[in-house]
Amino acid sequence: MLGDGRVTIRRRTAVGLLSVVVAACQPDAPGRRDANGAVGTAASAAARTARNAERCDAATTSVVVDSLGIGPVLRGTRIAQLASRCPVTDTVLPPAEGTAERGHTVTVRGHSIVVLSTGTPDTSIIRVMTVDPAFKTTGGVGVGSSVQALRLAHGRICAARGEGGFVVMAAELPGVSFAIDWSPPPSRDPSAADTPFPGGDPGTALDATRIVRLWVHGVAGACRVGVG
Repeated sequence: MLGDGRVTIRRRTAVGLLSVVVAACQPDAPGRRDANGAVGTAASAAARTARNAERCDAATTSVVVDSLGIGPVLRGTRIAQLASRCPVTDTVLPPAEGTAERGHTVTVRGHSIVVLSTGTPDTSIIRVMTVDPAFKTTGGVGVGSSVQALRLAHGRICAARGEGGFVVMAAELPGVSFAIDWSPPPSRDPSAADTPFPGGDPGTALDATRIVRLWVHGVAGACRVGVG
């Protein structure tokens, strides 16, 4: 279960990883989109509505990872609304900057997701996280997949060091980050360990590394190195 001691998706780590990657991978243009913006927007709205109506115990429930969220667990959804169709258990995530964060464990088709919600009365979901390989992108990429699989399925990637390790983002999956099992080789130059890839673009250097966790945070835009 993601909510127990076996899994360590820590709020502080997630925030650190996200902030560094966003700094290194700022967008200069949107990622690839439908040529007809209105059609694309309508399709996205329809997909959100459909997934927000799914019960988490149904055999046909989505387990897709995308910019909206993970399966039927979407950013912006209220916890009370989610709990009406999915098993939800309250938890407290390790403190970031001295303050514990409100979290919730959600079970989808027998697999676990952890969400972070706002501290306001509406308790809307602001981040969706998992270490469970059952959840995958439309390109079949999830925890345990290689960075090469991510790059080939979802466009060029950027990489940056965050607190606790390296994270990659793909050009065609804005708002989704992937932590990987890789560390740069030892160097006498400390800056080389933090920024081993000029411009954040690792090319194919990380292809053999594996994804160890992922989260949907909703920061819009694609990696600068992945646009064009």
